[in-house]
Amino acid sequence: MRRAPWVVMLTVVAAALAGCGGSVGAHRDVEPGLEVRGGELEPVRAYFPGPAAKATQQQIVSGFVRAGAASDGNYETARSYLTPEAGKVWVPEGEIVLTSTSTPLVVTPQSPNTAVLSGGVEGTIDKDGRYVNAAPSAGRRVAFEFTRINDEWRISSLPKDFGRWITTSDLGDLLKPYTIHYLAADRRALVPDRRWFPRDHLATRLARAQLAAPPAYLAASVRNDIPRGSRLTADSVTVIDGIARVEITGRVPTDKVQRENVWAQLVSTLLQAPNVQAVTVRVEDVTLELPGVDLPVSTVEQVGFPTTPTVAPGRPLVRRGASLFLLPSTSAVDADPKKSGHADIPAEYHSLAMSADGTELAAVDPDGQGLSRFRGKRYEMPFFGIGVGRPAYDTRGYLWAGGTGIDDDSEQALWTFTTAGDPATQRQPAAQPVVADWLKGRKVLEVKPSPEGDRVLVLHTADNGSAPQIDVAGVVRGPAGDPQRLAEPRRLGTNLIEPAGLVWLSNISVGTLARRAGATEQRRPYVISIDGQEQSLAELPKGVAITSTGGERDILVTTSDGNVLSRAGQQWISLGRGTDVTVAAR
Repeated sequence: MRRAPWVVMLTVVAAALAGCGGSVGAHRDVEPGLEVRGGELEPVRAYFPGPAAKATQQQIVSGFVRAGAASDGNYETARSYLTPEAGKVWVPEGEIVLTSTSTPLVVTPQSPNTAVLSGGVEGTIDKDGRYVNAAPSAGRRVAFEFTRINDEWRISSLPKDFGRWITTSDLGDLLKPYTIHYLAADRRALVPDRRWFPRDHLATRLARAQLAAPPAYLAASVRNDIPRGSRLTADSVTVIDGIARVEITGRVPTDKVQRENVWAQLVSTLLQAPNVQAVTVRVEDVTLELPGVDLPVSTVEQVGFPTTPTVAPGRPLVRRGASLFLLPSTSAVDADPKKSGHADIPAEYHSLAMSADGTELAAVDPDGQGLSRFRGKRYEMPFFGIGVGRPAYDTRGYLWAGGTGIDDDSEQALWTFTTAGDPATQRQPAAQPVVADWLKGRKVLEVKPSPEGDRVLVLHTADNGSAPQIDVAGVVRGPAGDPQRLAEPRRLGTNLIEPAGLVWLSNISVGTLARRAGATEQRRPYVISIDGQEQSLAELPKGVAITSTGGERDILVTTSDGNVLSRAGQQWISLGRGTDVTVAAR
């Protein structure tokens, strides 16, 4: 049950700009602690003063940047530092630059009517809500021009793409990541996309995003059942007594299933706003009703939308030589591990994967030129390419693998095999190419379908092994559920180098082993959210493969010297020897 909303009304008054000198963003003057009640709190409301009389150009820039951190989407104070013409072209909800709190911004006067704002940058959030971590020691410089109005300096010109600069310490008060929900293209299941939104007017912002078309990286793999072209009447969502009233334009859905889907999308998305407990929907002044459903709606289940059961991944297996064992939960039983019951797999077959039901394993052939399935005995898969990467099973009955095609298929890099039927009684299925033009000339080292099978992670390099990168893309399936092509990619971990291994940790986060470009750190696991944010864990220089039995707390890493490590808080504990760990459909 959702907790009743409560409202924190707190006004933060910034210090007068006098005395700020040329530094901004280094200090927040008044920040009383909030009462702890659990759950998400209403954002602190912050207000800042307008320009002081006889303020210098440095103080005008400092005040403008600081006032841009105002909550409630009220940027009138910030605009008071600009001329009316400059205020019209400034786009405060464009790109957000996240600046460091350890190195205050500096405003440097240039020519008589110009000043340069400079400082260290820790990341950005683009206008679409995607978080991008900056490289270590990254910085920016932007120039402002000035004119006098009534003998007071005002900014007359600022860069065209200038949005707002806020400190990382202000980020949590002003923006957070939230999930937008789409329908899987081939079935009734919600597929999440994660983006950052300002916390003010959150219900309206979430509803606007939900009405828009899916992002390019999910195109054709998901759909939006809210009628195309719909927009918010009056361009806002009203929230009264915890009930969000969504009124939109567009065609009124007449199909019962489509109505349920519209409800499921809007309710799932809007209930993330802390002041929303239930939702009503009207389309062209017609209440969107469902037979037998009392309004307002407070849960997805209330509208009859099917829920997707959660399947436990089962016990992971660890490989020691040719034998497979149940992975011990502690190294104390390492001396006498229990065999898994699977047939032995010769040690030269590498890069294991396990099917969703745990009955079958797959491995790359010793020469890297093919793939084998193991169900009681080995079944050689039809040839499809060379340089085969680590395979993975999805939860929809397909085995995925990357490689390099030959002859007429030389530009092909990704294939699937159906795993339906018993390999002992039927011919092994031929590899089916998965079209992804963006993988032409690339070598797929590893591919990992998402838990629901609607998206896929791909770790790929140039043909010579250089320029590795991780992308996520929607999976476009055929009428029989067979993967046919990938949507456009969206890159993850943009500042990570030497990535190795992939795993989905949830439906909105993934894990890999990597180092941050430009940093002196050693290889370590990184948790990457689909919104782009990265979190580093404790270093593991010898880590070569990563998987998980659940979320980020259940990460398992295999090392180059044959050890299996499990995460225990900020430390890693040994689970004994092993050259490969595999988890069902991970």
